[in-house]
Amino acid sequence: MRYTTIKIMFGLLTVGALAGCSSDDNGADVDVPAPIAFGATEVSLGSRASSAYYSTAETGIPLSQPMGVFGYQYPATADWAASDTANFMYNRRMVSKGKNAYGHTEFFYSPLAYWPQADTYRLAFFAYYPYSSSSTDTGIAPTVASGTGMGTFAFTTKDNSSDQVDFMMSDLRTNLTYVSSSAASRDTVAFTMHHMLSQVVFHVDTASVPLGYTSFNVRSIIMRHVAKSGTLTPSYTSDKGTSFSWVVDAATDNDSLTVDGIQKNSTEDVPCRLLLLPQNNRDISLRVEVEAIPVGSQRPIVGYATMLMSGTTAAGSWKQGLTYYYTLRLKELTKENKLYIYITPGAPDDPDQDDDYTGGTAIQWGGTWNGGDIDAAKKAIF
Repeated sequence: MRYTTIKIMFGLLTVGALAGCSSDDNGADVDVPAPIAFGATEVSLGSRASSAYYSTAETGIPLSQPMGVFGYQYPATADWAASDTANFMYNRRMVSKGKNAYGHTEFFYSPLAYWPQADTYRLAFFAYYPYSSSSTDTGIAPTVASGTGMGTFAFTTKDNSSDQVDFMMSDLRTNLTYVSSSAASRDTVAFTMHHMLSQVVFHVDTASVPLGYTSFNVRSIIMRHVAKSGTLTPSYTSDKGTSFSWVVDAATDNDSLTVDGIQKNSTEDVPCRLLLLPQNNRDISLRVEVEAIPVGSQRPIVGYATMLMSGTTAAGSWKQGLTYYYTLRLKELTKENKLYIYITPGAPDDPDQDDDYTGGTAIQWGGTWNGGDIDAAKKAIF
């Protein structure tokens, strides 16, 4: 499933009426300094995790959360060039005020910036979220050096899902003047934001309780040998617009991520999520810890299973800006009297989901391995 693109226009500060206005023939107040407004409109993104850094259909950019803006000023007779310098704004912090009565997210910033005269300079802008500086720890490190255009953004994934951020970046808006900045409101700069990461969602199906057990839930999901750091390079050309390129550092055996804060009896309504760098997942392994209560007992037992993604139909590439859904179930194979946890692509309500299973591994209870690979497993339909 694809992340839905959101449209961002940044910050909105009302200023008092300025005296001594004069207008030219096309209605532009050329003699009056006009502040540059940044505001926001949004379309649905679907549900997200509860971290303050996640953008949702209900919140837009969360209240009080900041994003950073870079701005360029160059002669009115020139076009923006990749060799330009962010000399007008460098990582300017803009803070969400939340949504107004019209459903638009508003942003404040200070000090205000003003439009130059249209016949003297042009402006260009782009933005990223969430804002990062030397005093913040979002995992994002912007480097937009002089003469490097849009620069580069180093990124490191947080170890726990609850700390991860929804890294987004906008298209570059070029060659703007007070008159040309927006058809609806000439003082407003409008951005279109894109998700820079892949979202992986695990649905835990607790409805399919295996024979011999009254209930079960997943206590933890740990992903091992996952690439956690990389560098994003945004670029712009007049014919193709803005594009984004990742160089991802190779994973090591010590690189792991954890889905934390899993609620008991997690269901489709309370999924487990990770935001990851785009990468091939074939060498990634999952360790899933399960708690189950046998029939006739009040005491839960705890076990775990590990599986390599390359051994499942869930193997493949996680691409930028896309969401991938997987369902985790506990299954008992009656003829073998073994208990397995297995993974299938898709959410529980996916029309291609059924009772077929793949990539399952036996659960190890109390240090005793009671099973092996499922030799007769049918491939999941997807």
